[in-house]
Amino acid sequence: MLTTKHIILWDIDGTLIHSSGSGVRAIFRTINELYNLEMHPKELDYRGRTDLMIAKQILNRCGVPWTPENLSIYRNHYLKVLREELTSQDTGKLCPGILDILQTISTISTVKMGLLTGNFRKAAQIKLSYYRVWTYFSFGLFGDLHESRNYLASMAAELVMTMFGQVIDKRNFWVVGDTPHDVLCAKFAGFTSIAVATGGFSKGELDQYKPDYSFEDLACVKDFFSLFAD
Repeated sequence: MLTTKHIILWDIDGTLIHSSGSGVRAIFRTINELYNLEMHPKELDYRGRTDLMIAKQILNRCGVPWTPENLSIYRNHYLKVLREELTSQDTGKLCPGILDILQTISTISTVKMGLLTGNFRKAAQIKLSYYRVWTYFSFGLFGDLHESRNYLASMAAELVMTMFGQVIDKRNFWVVGDTPHDVLCAKFAGFTSIAVATGGFSKGELDQYKPDYSFEDLACVKDFFSLFAD
């Protein structure tokens, strides 16, 4: 019987896709349209953060009580605006090498791919469906579940055991991301980290956090797959 040997957990923004700032614009449009407040991106800690943590910052800044109802109002408006922002731009794209990597992994029965992302689940689906890669991922840990990316990572092994019925060595969980938060959450969970400098951090900046592996980008697909030779 074939068993799963590797689990690859992908971040989205800056790792799988470049959406030309659609997500960031959607956040600040939502702040303005819902709460009539103009905020500058430097006023909000959003890079590598979960959507839940971002929402908490925004509601606190706008003096809105943190309640399930208010979170739902924020999230629904953000998702609506996100769709509009994605469809109004035509310069977004998949990051280098990503489509080849996803297509290849989808043919390997011993490797499963999921998402480990700060995005709300629906936001992740909107973004990845727009770039036509949503169907490559069989499961995910999303920013709806908890505001801490470390906590999301800590849930991954149990989720995989539930889904695939086997215990997989934690070092065979691979977290691929473009921010220090991705590297740190992999370390927290005991997983292997792959840092890729296709987002807002350079390879040198990411290397300061001591990822297990780091790349400028994943354009050289052969180099990426060399990590899994066994």
